[in-house]
Amino acid sequence: MSEQTVLRWTVLARVTHWLLFLGVTVATITGLPVLDGRFKFLYTLVGGHTGREILHYYFTTIVLGAAIPLAIARAIEAYRRGEESWWPGWSDIRKSMIIAARWLGLTKEYPEIGFHHPMEKLLLLSVHIGLILLGASGIPMAILQVGPEYHALLLLVHDIGFLMVIIPIAGHFMLAINPVNWETLKAMFTNGRVSLEWARRHHPGWLKKE
Repeated sequence: MSEQTVLRWTVLARVTHWLLFLGVTVATITGLPVLDGRFKFLYTLVGGHTGREILHYYFTTIVLGAAIPLAIARAIEAYRRGEESWWPGWSDIRKSMIIAARWLGLTKEYPEIGFHHPMEKLLLLSVHIGLILLGASGIPMAILQVGPEYHALLLLVHDIGFLMVIIPIAGHFMLAINPVNWETLKAMFTNGRVSLEWARRHHPGWLKKE
């Protein structure tokens, strides 16, 4: 912590985020033309069928695969730094319900937010499970000669994984571009630091531990 700012995102966290951002973005752009015919125009953007296959099968596998050990290292780093767990617990579910009730005007109560927003933890859980399903179903379809009956099952799992990733990420994107969160968004893509004022306002529980 400096006099005016506090480190929110370490270098490891930022590199991991960059890899996930790049991999998921390319995977989505190259997957949409196959998922829905209305996105066939994207074939031109990614170099046709061959370019799409190279990017979707190999580029995304390499990039997201490289993010796996970094994500594990990031979890270890967070534990050593004393950050709260990424895994949502009952207290996070309870806090999420209170926040939802506040949005609906049913309560004025608002829980103290730590390093992670409780709903952010639910988002991370969905994205991580979705990425596992995408990898477990996509890699066999890309490199193995799978029979039609197994291909249909793998494709179903792939689509479920895609929904578990894209829906939370769409919400994450909408929140990220909200002016309230510009400071932490800038920190993620630059030096990782946010102002003490922002931290006190939005994550007071985390700041108490710094």
